[in-house]
Amino acid sequence: MKNMNKQNNAYSRLKHHLRHWRRSWLCRINITKAVTECYNSGFSKPLDLENPVTINEKLQYLKLNQYYNNPIVTTCIDKYQVKEYLKEIGFGNLAAKLYGVYDRPEDIDWESLPDQFVVKCNHGCGLNILCPDKKKFDRKSAIKQLKKWMRLDYWTYFAEPQYKYIKKKILIEEYLGDNIHTYKFYCFNGVPKTCYVSSNGENGEYDKYYDYFDMEWNRQATYLMGHDHFPGDIEMPDNFEQMKSIATQLCRDFPFVRIDLYSVKGRVYLSEYTFVPTGGYMHLEPEGTDIEWGKWLRLEDK
Repeated sequence: MKNMNKQNNAYSRLKHHLRHWRRSWLCRINITKAVTECYNSGFSKPLDLENPVTINEKLQYLKLNQYYNNPIVTTCIDKYQVKEYLKEIGFGNLAAKLYGVYDRPEDIDWESLPDQFVVKCNHGCGLNILCPDKKKFDRKSAIKQLKKWMRLDYWTYFAEPQYKYIKKKILIEEYLGDNIHTYKFYCFNGVPKTCYVSSNGENGEYDKYYDYFDMEWNRQATYLMGHDHFPGDIEMPDNFEQMKSIATQLCRDFPFVRIDLYSVKGRVYLSEYTFVPTGGYMHLEPEGTDIEWGKWLRLEDK
């Protein structure tokens, strides 16, 4: 039985690697086909790029058109370059403090860092290592992980060409705290329409709960498949109107973007610009939500 399980696990890993290798290859030779295959696989229905209706179809369209090789989009999703962009548009105070920028993990001056910090790569989402206590920090493991991430062509994982042209860097930033709520504003044609709050679980599970609110802080029935609603009440933050105003100003140049913000002791920080949430494969409930959100997004050339 153990040998059979090992064989099954090995076979599953091989299938995963082959599937990713093929997707990576396809992204490089025919990005439209790669996007179409990813969508068809995720939703078990064909992608309609000629007459997109749902929010997910429209996000795939933006991937391949306005957001493809768009210098401003590339700058905004680059975790390093966005800091300068924020300064240029008058929002430099939203950027977390930067301790260092490196091309290789071997070049990091660990001794010069404070007791708490965050290590991240700039060319994707979720490429972060938190260090709440430098005395307990496993440098060897961190370096190994960073090397792996720096080899990663993140844009090929879910056929997201908007990440393709980022020059890879390693950033060291300030540590903002534990169990911080993230407020993510979905903005359609310059208007924030809905916001979700991500919360960790009782046992430290990262982003276990997703709860959606409208712009008056009325809780919505919307949920993203795979994430539960928080079992209790979530109070509106005192600076919600400020965050809504910031999201409105940051989103105004784009047909769609999600503005992800942190609120830490009353101060607002930018987490990131997200132009295609979950790669454009959002399994939204209740049924019909993807169509409703699709109506909110107006594509100028459609």
